[in-house]
Amino acid sequence: MFHRIRDITPAHSDNLSGDDDEGAVTSCADLVVSYLGMLGVPYVFGVPGGNIDPLCCALAKHQQRSGVRWILTRSESGAGFMAAGFARESGMIGVCSATSGPGCTNLLTPVSNAYVDGIPLLVVTGQNSTTTFGRGAMQEASATGVDAMLMFRACTRYNALVTHPDQLEHNLLAALSSATGPTPGPVHISLPQDIFGRTVGARRRPVSRYAFFGQEITPDRMLLHRLGILLRGCRRGVVVVGEGCINAMEEILCFAERRQWPIVTTPMGRGWMSADHPLYRGVFGTAGHESARKTLSAEEADIILVVCANLDENATCGWDGSTILSQRLLHINNNPEHLARSYMARMNLWGSPRIVFRYLNQQDEEHRPEPGKADGGALPALRDARQLPKHISLLHVEDCGRDCVPINPRRLFWSLSQKVPPGTRLYADAGNAFFWATHYWHPRAGRLIDVNQMPISMGFAPMGWAIGASIGGKLANPKFPVLCITGDGSYLMSAQEISVARQLGINVVILVLNNGVLGTVMHGQRMRGLENTANELPRTDFAMIARAMDIEAYRIATIDELEALGIESLFRRSGPLLLDVLVDGDIAPPIGQRVKNLEQGRAPGQR
Repeated sequence: MFHRIRDITPAHSDNLSGDDDEGAVTSCADLVVSYLGMLGVPYVFGVPGGNIDPLCCALAKHQQRSGVRWILTRSESGAGFMAAGFARESGMIGVCSATSGPGCTNLLTPVSNAYVDGIPLLVVTGQNSTTTFGRGAMQEASATGVDAMLMFRACTRYNALVTHPDQLEHNLLAALSSATGPTPGPVHISLPQDIFGRTVGARRRPVSRYAFFGQEITPDRMLLHRLGILLRGCRRGVVVVGEGCINAMEEILCFAERRQWPIVTTPMGRGWMSADHPLYRGVFGTAGHESARKTLSAEEADIILVVCANLDENATCGWDGSTILSQRLLHINNNPEHLARSYMARMNLWGSPRIVFRYLNQQDEEHRPEPGKADGGALPALRDARQLPKHISLLHVEDCGRDCVPINPRRLFWSLSQKVPPGTRLYADAGNAFFWATHYWHPRAGRLIDVNQMPISMGFAPMGWAIGASIGGKLANPKFPVLCITGDGSYLMSAQEISVARQLGINVVILVLNNGVLGTVMHGQRMRGLENTANELPRTDFAMIARAMDIEAYRIATIDELEALGIESLFRRSGPLLLDVLVDGDIAPPIGQRVKNLEQGRAPGQR
């Protein structure tokens, strides 16, 4: 799903040589570290423990040569979310590790989340020594205890228990290939404590890290030709940009500009292009825009060209069959599992979107004018006097400029989006943070491509994932400002991970929407006509708690107080910063259309 490749130069050679005495591979733990070094992975996120200590020690022993260091997180869940955040931002594989027993089970949620989102992770766990299997050892996670392998089987692309040193290298290679293949996701390797220390046998020939990244799928030539025929002569089309388009945006924009086809993004596809592009019509899906829904209607478009979109509930606004999920759909995707969700489509094409659109642009003799400004040139003025976008419809747009106490979330998200530095990564946590951001987050940008990314995770949607993910993303790419917006319920689940940023001295701005309620739960109950129950939280002074951890923090009651801090300057601090913002919990997020579609029970292909 995420295929951005950014070079992170390792402090070692490109392959697994192990030729010098200091770095020679002698044990299974050494071999794991050697592979991580080969991949150029700089971090392993985790919490140590007796059965994973051999790996920790090997990392420390070889750190200077391998360039890989252990990042001590506050929980195994935080480790998994940080590894995923690192993988999203870097385009590389993320690595997390845990000891046996509760260490393993604490990883299950972030690993499951990575599985749903298609994020490549290598998960390394420890086991008790093989000689103790079945004897009631503390934290036993073998088949005779609380079987970790059985649990990870359901949420990984590859899952192996290594019980002999000669098994390790084969399983590592197989796992890495599975993690970075056409259906990327997490993989799991587990080693008993005694196996970690065993001497490895014969080594394979060195393997290049480039064997696992950046490979593109060439589509079938006959299907490419058929796609060109279907598009030929179509005057009313729309391009839908999904989460897997980052490496193909230049080609996609060239195609759309030649034909003057409008562009819509899914929630996970936003940020790959500027919201100020003249052809952009907003987000379609959960918390999306009416302008996008209208653009996708049969009255506006004869063909809907969907590119690398998951087409899950959020991307289709509750499986709305009147828009994307119809016979007007042509679906291009490099993930075959995602193609299976568009069985009603006129055509499904498996392949790299970059290759597909290069072909279409070369063949498109009918539309040969200048391709426009896909080179990142200056943007036209597409905003009104209030700096609101003219071509995207916003609900309750008048609230974007209205001050009130407690703070209106619409006003908060809009104002922040206008003042954050260019290139800011917004990690919007599960729940209301995601809904508000999807609809009201429209930062100005000076480029058309890869401008203001908004990593989200609303498939599995674990509360609190964004806190760890934002730290991992910042470690992957320190040059970009990072803002994490989370709810008070989510923060109470994962607040401790902010101390990792404090310990490492990295600047992540975490904003807590403090409204004393589980907002998504409460408003969902109201919209469905259910009794409001089990959603109240205590009003907590999160700023005070952060300051107790030696973290700079502010409690914010008005927009003026927030702006007085100097928004851009917040991202130039030497460490993390917390903003405890008091917001109005009674204002409903923009999820009404999704709730309506789900209640109507629309099936794909239905009108």
